Amino acid sequence: MKRSTYLAIVLLAAVAAWMSSGSWVAATRTDSALTEVPVAEPSPMRVRVVDLAAEKVTREVVIQGQLEPRRQVEIRAQTDGQVAALPVEKGARVSKGDVLVELAVDDRNAQLARAEAEVQSRRLELTASEKLGRKGMQAQTQVKAAQAALAAAEAELERLRIDLGHTRIRAPFDGLVETRAVELGSLLERGDPVVELVDVSTLKAVGAVPQQSASALALGQTVQVQLLDGQTTQGRIVYLSRVAATETRSFRVEAEVPNPDGTLLSGISAELRIAVAEEPAHFLSPAVLTLDDDGQVGVKAVADDQHVVFHAISLVRSEAGGVWVSGLPAHVRVITRGQGFVTIGEAVAPISDRLADDLTELRSAS
Repeated sequence: MKRSTYLAIVLLAAVAAWMSSGSWVAATRTDSALTEVPVAEPSPMRVRVVDLAAEKVTREVVIQGQLEPRRQVEIRAQTDGQVAALPVEKGARVSKGDVLVELAVDDRNAQLARAEAEVQSRRLELTASEKLGRKGMQAQTQVKAAQAALAAAEAELERLRIDLGHTRIRAPFDGLVETRAVELGSLLERGDPVVELVDVSTLKAVGAVPQQSASALALGQTVQVQLLDGQTTQGRIVYLSRVAATETRSFRVEAEVPNPDGTLLSGISAELRIAVAEEPAHFLSPAVLTLDDDGQVGVKAVADDQHVVFHAISLVRSEAGGVWVSGLPAHVRVITRGQGFVTIGEAVAPISDRLADDLTELRSAS
């Protein structure tokens, strides 16, 4: 082999050895540099928090319902006849005993006079029969027959008197003529509708309470009633159903609401609020509420060790601008901003928020 070939091989081997030596040194230096540089730990995430303290709050049962008349009746004719007079108009206020509709008397007075004469005749017959009976000149069976004839005549007289009285249809209670189904000249038969009368001097606030809240209610409890037009009034529970509705498993509640001036209208929607207990609660903005992994509603808070904790809550009552909730410690630091970016158990850096002042202003305004 030529000398030049040997020289090329030696040079190639030297270059390879040099390159390998340089790569090892660079790698060694790189590893050494990585080992010597300290890795910086991430700083805790900053979150906005507000410090809250529990307050005594009244727990309420809230029911959606409506106002209804205390009494409402459809008055029907109790005898046949033609409408002869209508003393009151639809919408008029009437008192108990006022005449609402008058029917034609026709020959009822003549029938009544004939019945009265019949009664007088039967009484005379009975008197004569009893005298003859005492003398032994009349059988007792004839005396009994005379007594029966008198009783029948008296019954017919009473029937005619009642029928004559039914020609004047009167109000059974103080109320308002809501509808009138007849006009002058209308021919009525027994049982035909005549007038619908409602008593609105006292209304009923009616609703259905869920089965989980029914046991907290009792007769006589005060009910705050708020109407859609902003009016508020007060009443007391007078009826609680003891049998749940099949479809909803809820219980009917009725509260009497005084309405002496008639300003409250029957049939409008109403919200019934019944205070049932006092308990400690916190006032929160709905914006701070969140869900845990199990779907429970609650809030994220910062514990004393600066780690995130979760507290499940229960709604006590709602107000304008926020809600009162239970389930939190007496003093708690609630995360108001950033709760969606931190996890339970994570260390955080809390920063005080102005939300407490905002909530106080909202509560004062409401």
